[in-house]
Amino acid sequence: MGSMSKVQKTWLLAIISMMIILLLAACGKDNNSTPSSSDAAGKPSGVDASGAAGEGKKSHLNVALFWLGSSLDPADEWNGWTLTRAAIGETLVQFDEQMKMVPKLADKWDRIDDTTWHFHIRDGVTFHNGHPVTADAVKKSIERSISLNERGQSTLPIKSMTAKGQDLTIKTTQPDASLLGNIAEPLFIIVDTSADTSKFKSEPIATGPFMVTGYKPDQEIQVKKYDKYWGGAADLDTMTLKYIKDDNTRALALQSGEIDVASNVGRSQMPLFQDQTQYTIDEIPSLRTQFVWFNTTHSLLSDVKVRRAISYGIDREMYANTLVGGQAAKGPFTSALPFGYDKITGYDYEPAKAKQLLDEAGYKDTDGDGIRDRDGKKLSLQLILNSAYESDSVVAAAMQSQLKEIGVGLELTSYEDLTDHQKSGNYDLALTSINTGITGDPQYILDFYFKTGAEWNVGGYSNPKLDELIERLHSEFDVEKRYALAAEAQQIILDDAAYMFLTYTPINIVGKSNVKGATMYPIDFYLLDRNIKVE
Repeated sequence: MGSMSKVQKTWLLAIISMMIILLLAACGKDNNSTPSSSDAAGKPSGVDASGAAGEGKKSHLNVALFWLGSSLDPADEWNGWTLTRAAIGETLVQFDEQMKMVPKLADKWDRIDDTTWHFHIRDGVTFHNGHPVTADAVKKSIERSISLNERGQSTLPIKSMTAKGQDLTIKTTQPDASLLGNIAEPLFIIVDTSADTSKFKSEPIATGPFMVTGYKPDQEIQVKKYDKYWGGAADLDTMTLKYIKDDNTRALALQSGEIDVASNVGRSQMPLFQDQTQYTIDEIPSLRTQFVWFNTTHSLLSDVKVRRAISYGIDREMYANTLVGGQAAKGPFTSALPFGYDKITGYDYEPAKAKQLLDEAGYKDTDGDGIRDRDGKKLSLQLILNSAYESDSVVAAAMQSQLKEIGVGLELTSYEDLTDHQKSGNYDLALTSINTGITGDPQYILDFYFKTGAEWNVGGYSNPKLDELIERLHSEFDVEKRYALAAEAQQIILDDAAYMFLTYTPINIVGKSNVKGATMYPIDFYLLDRNIKVE
């Protein structure tokens, strides 16, 4: 291999220094931020020294969650995702490991016509308080989610619901080809609305194999198995689900024995867990896309040539192959989803083309400081990112280095939570990752992130032709035609360079070797189920 170019050296130094900073930050973390629930003897996980549950002793696991919402009420914000990951709450249907729809609380369903669906609610299911789960209880739970959550009505455009015994009929306001995938979103976890719903923020009454016994906001959830679970009681007695948001801190807690299972362990920490006698690793391609929002209302970014230049100025293949794993991204949807990935054209790393576009846009480096300018204004931008995610920090440092090579200045600012900054439009570029396959269908994400005025179209992007294509998805029931429309929509987004798609990130779950039944699903709604146990 020949000698390194200046740009290679620059990004390599940036990456090495970023890794050192991350490791130091992780090692220096105050353990008080993740309270331990060790037993009186100081053993971290309720298992004896041999790793087996002690005689007459209840089995217990400590599990690290990489995200914990604002409360445990699934109808509020995105909190339902915590409940499905922790095996507390369940929806009518859910996705399996192949992203196919499988029965959950509904054991049968069919589409009567374009706007009418019938669900049969499984017999013999009870809520955690012993109340039976009837079609009427399901109806009231779905109505509650729709009324309390701003995503509700757009996700499930329901005109009416009729409940009789265990039979639920749903009529939609318009043809809704993606209803099944949408009703699997954890926003529609079924809860007992006849209970005191004001307590759901800390103790939701749902139907899963585990029920909540304690909750400390921003810290942990305590659960125990629900003995009357319809799928059969779990082997495991209790769990503590601890919120450890930093990738590296989570890895160190697993290594120290403070926790038994962790998901989303940072790539730089994975070598710690290669001993198969001590740990098991389940890593799979995820449905998460790491991407950058452009604030298209920003004076420097309203020019499509500038956005395209930045898109050509970064090396996605290198990020995926060298820095964070996974696969270089082309559009919003990963190659694991059949939404037209092979029909779209994205951006390769072409710095010469990037420079040419910036020349055409009138940006030259007039003062020789390495950053281009026009009319006395520097082409310098701020990128905001989440400080807890190692993969984002590493990629941001590489982007900063590579964009400097084409004359674009990038300042990095980290926050613990990007939501407020993005929602207020208070940013130039924002780096994050989202699960783009959450309903097993392209419509939800296109509706939610890319349509003009959509709730999470926080970059102010608008293209009427794209809006029209997204609208056509609502009433197109032919699957192949849906995917063709999705491909067309993605190409418009790419041509407009309204977003930059960077990598499709892998996801993992790492556990001690005596923990069985922890499975990583491509869709990260799910993490644990009734099969989790300690051997």
